[in-house]
Amino acid sequence: LNSGADDFKSLGAITHVGQTETIAGKAAGARLKADGVKKVLCVIHEQNNIGLQQRCDGVKKGFGGDVTNLQVKGTEDIATTQTEVKSKLQADKSFDGVIALNPDIATAVKTAIKSAGSNAKLATFDLSPDVLQAILDGNMLFAIDQQQYEQGYYPIVLLTLYATNLNTIANPIIMTGPGFVTKDNAQ
Repeated sequence: LNSGADDFKSLGAITHVGQTETIAGKAAGARLKADGVKKVLCVIHEQNNIGLQQRCDGVKKGFGGDVTNLQVKGTEDIATTQTEVKSKLQADKSFDGVIALNPDIATAVKTAIKSAGSNAKLATFDLSPDVLQAILDGNMLFAIDQQQYEQGYYPIVLLTLYATNLNTIANPIIMTGPGFVTKDNAQ
């Protein structure tokens, strides 16, 4: 569950339940474009995390325009991350969209956008109470929800059915995302 859609069979798993990061990124990029964004900053908060790179690569594909990746210090040093994003937005005022790949980073980016005097629109992957509130307050366009409850629930159901009577499913990849949380459904 959660990662390994390309490798689950070779690992002996009977199915994969999760979100494919490139597909989720493409959907996020398309959504940013539909919201009128012209230039996107994609904030990568963890070096060498292939899933985060896949998210940004997907954003670029779905957006079809100018997307720049920014490697930041990350969650272990939120203050430095905030400063790095603020500096990038001050140095290039043409960024009108920022996508974070984690809710803690999204909260830091929200502050960075404000302190940079930027009007960039913000979106993120994954949810937290702060992200939901920012969406409700109109300070964030959307969050991608990979629906972790489903990622935990479906494997148990499938394993139970398999153990009980060897049930399998025709398409062994169950995509739980991307789901979009917006102001319309955040409540």
